[in-house]
Parts: sequence; C-alpha cells; structure tokens
Amino acid sequence: MSDQTYKINFAPTAAEDLAEILKWLEVEAHQEVREWYASIKAHIKTLERLPTRCPLAPENGLWGNEPIHQLLFQGYPSKYRILFTINEQQVQILNIRHGARRWMHEDR
Repeated sequence: MSDQTYKINFAPTAAEDLAEILKWLEVEAHQEVREWYASIKAHIKTLERLPTRCPLAPENGLWGNEPIHQLLFQGYPSKYRILFTINEQQVQILNIRHGARRWMHEDR
C-alpha cells in the first residue's frame, strides 16, 4: 500500500457545482445543509489516499489523455458523482454531478 498523499484541488466548475447544490439544499432541505456539506467534504477527503481505487467515469477519454475517474457519494437527497483526474500528487475535482443527470458528453 502506498503512503503517498494527494493534494485535492477544485476546478472552478466543481466549485460552482458545489455552490449550486448548497444553494438548492439551503432552500429545499435547510436542516440538512451542514451535515451534507460535512459529509461530502469527508468523502472527497478520502481521495487524498489511493484515488486510483475509483473506477473510470463514463466520460473518460473524451477530453484529452488524462483518465477521468469518478467517486460516488450517497448524500441527502440522492447520489452524486464526483469526477476527477489524478496528476502526480494532485487530485483535480472537475465536476460534482447529480446521479440522475446525463453523462457530461450527453448534456448537449
């Protein structure tokens, strides 16, 4: 097992996704916002260790040579897919997508 620790960075798109989800939760499920946010943060933090354990996302191979992985998160009110790439010692979070949304290449 590797002792390597990865730094986690959020692309602007992922930060926007997270802000939109939190905004929606603030209106629809005000009581759950803090718990949901703490839970997804902890889930994403697991990517600091062994991010390669996560499978490739359906979007993999569509934008360049970097593999796109996905981490699934089951939080209120439903599932989310956290899409990311791995570079040397960095995990780049690309998007946080509701599980019911189409894959990124199908959004057109």
